[in-house]
Amino acid sequence: MKIMGLDIGGANTDCAIIEINDEKQIKSIKKSKEYLPMWIENDKLPECLLKLSQDDLDSIDVVCVTMTAELADSYESKTEGVLDISKKVMNIFNDKIVKFVTFDGLKSYDDILENPLNAAAANWVGTSNAIKYIKNNCIFMDMGTTTTDIIPIINKQNIAKHTDVERLGSGELVYTGMLRTNIATIVHSIPIYNIDTSVSSELFTITADIHRILGNITQEEYTCNTPDNKDKDIVSCKRRLSRLVCADLDSLTDETINNMAQYIYKKQVNQVLTGLIKVVEKTGLDTVVISDFGHGNICKNAAKQLGLNIINIDEYISKEATSIITTIGAIQMYVEEYISQDFPLIQYI
Repeated sequence: MKIMGLDIGGANTDCAIIEINDEKQIKSIKKSKEYLPMWIENDKLPECLLKLSQDDLDSIDVVCVTMTAELADSYESKTEGVLDISKKVMNIFNDKIVKFVTFDGLKSYDDILENPLNAAAANWVGTSNAIKYIKNNCIFMDMGTTTTDIIPIINKQNIAKHTDVERLGSGELVYTGMLRTNIATIVHSIPIYNIDTSVSSELFTITADIHRILGNITQEEYTCNTPDNKDKDIVSCKRRLSRLVCADLDSLTDETINNMAQYIYKKQVNQVLTGLIKVVEKTGLDTVVISDFGHGNICKNAAKQLGLNIINIDEYISKEATSIITTIGAIQMYVEEYISQDFPLIQYI
């Protein structure tokens, strides 16, 4: 049996294809992802799905889907987004068993048509179904390109809030990420030559720029578009960052720009820390399992400030698999329900 997991996000669509034989052994694993800005190119989702499935399309038996792209502003509402995304999925995989991850487990397309919001931003449900095999009781912290999930798991069950609004309020969702976050949402002022200087709210620079400057991501890991549609080398990143205070490379020293990047980094750690404090106070959990995009260790540094026990997910699975953990979790949900409850995929990835 060949099972495909899809995580259709606002900026990236992740994919895992896992083949399981009759002896319940993994024969093969394929992992891939595509950058697709759904806020402007949602019509290209079918093309993206075909590219991700490639040579496996005819042999795929089951497709498990989770999504967050329904929030993209190409849609007037989440309902419209879920219905459009799910319809595009069904059009491509119409001859497959297709299941959608929801707050109530895996559901069919007919169920989605009846209650579309049940699948809206339910990606963390899939993620927690993989993480529970690492630690029964923990907080899973996952910083991606756009957001940070802080998911409490107790007795192998996630106890997180459901909607994005609820999760934003509980600290379980922090809208800050390694690449796409407008830096003006992290700092409202910044020290420039010992003067507390207000920042511009224009989209001049994003977190990918500071993490590129600090060496937390490579140029290849800068996968999103730049605000000025120009290069991703360090000089270009510094040029964009200087515009945060309406300056340029002629008016700020290199040391000042590097100090700006360090200052913003610390403030981003504090953003994550604020959410983590809420979750720790609510649950009493003292162990975190951490997945950080790139090498910034933002989640780890936030957890250190609270003296929490830290488990790095890299100790269990590869970096490549970590980057698509939600798709593996979605497949895990299908495996538990239809194949075996004693077959934790994460132990074989």
